[in-house]
Amino acid sequence: MLSNVTKAAASVAALAALGLGGAAIAGAADNATGPNSSQTRPQREPLSADAAAKVKAAALAKVPGATVLRTEAGGPYSTPYHAHVKTSDGKYEVVLVDASFDATAVQADQAGGRPGGRGGHGHGGPGAPETPLTGDTKAKVEAAVKAKYPDATIVRTETNGDSAAPYESHIKTSGGKELEVLVSKAFAIVDAREHPAHP
Repeated sequence: MLSNVTKAAASVAALAALGLGGAAIAGAADNATGPNSSQTRPQREPLSADAAAKVKAAALAKVPGATVLRTEAGGPYSTPYHAHVKTSDGKYEVVLVDASFDATAVQADQAGGRPGGRGGHGHGGPGAPETPLTGDTKAKVEAAVKAKYPDATIVRTETNGDSAAPYESHIKTSGGKELEVLVSKAFAIVDAREHPAHP
């Protein structure tokens, strides 16, 4: 009789140990998928509803009649927010928005409104690399810019990752605005885009 009781007690102890082991394994599995799972999340967190609404409002104030495709954190020139929009005439643009939710600049969206496209200036992404111009090309680009903006100060002149024009010159006007002036292969001014000052 005593041996039977001992065997029963041993069986109960063994079952209890198995139960604890299973719980420990389950706990370990939960831990593995808990804190570590955050490593697989995208680095860029979505904007809060309030921030997204403010960025959208700022973009629409800057580009009336546009359709806001999406709002995101970050952007070129260290801007805290930006919005991808489609204008009323079908152009895709990026509106830069500062920390006070004021739209500071509008740039062409090189990805055509698609998420994850090659960004150029519009996304602040790699895009086509831009390199400083030299020699005769630099002289001709800057001559065209100075003809258009005779009182401006040329900050730098470089190749342009935007397909709209192969060259660009960053200038500061006599009124204090900073412009990105796009110049064609024929050294003609194509466009001028205002952008925030570099820090």
